[in-house]
Amino acid sequence: MSEILDRYTITKLKSERTEEDVTEELLAYESEIKAKNADPAEMQGFIDRLYEVNGDLWDVEGDIRKGVDMPLEEVGRLALKVRDLNCKRNGVKAEVVDAFAEGFKEIKVNYTKVDYGRD
Repeated sequence: MSEILDRYTITKLKSERTEEDVTEELLAYESEIKAKNADPAEMQGFIDRLYEVNGDLWDVEGDIRKGVDMPLEEVGRLALKVRDLNCKRNGVKAEVVDAFAEGFKEIKVNYTKVDYGRD
């Protein structure tokens, strides 16, 4: 379910921010979400949170794509922002896995957490 919600929110963003017709994809994801018969408020909460973080990722990745002549410091800053947003996104997806007792959590192997002095 975590991947369906994630793909649904990305597709919803694509429908709002591009001219691409993704109606069939959206309907397929909505059908899968409804078939889960989960608490609507809980499901909407996950959708809202993933929509927000995926929207932020879309914006930052767009900034990177536009920044052909961007200074390396700015590229690095944006790359760190993408990393942090992906951590937030994976956290929400892990909550979905826990809530529905299905799917897989993202696990980092040989990954050392580094404190860069940010909250």
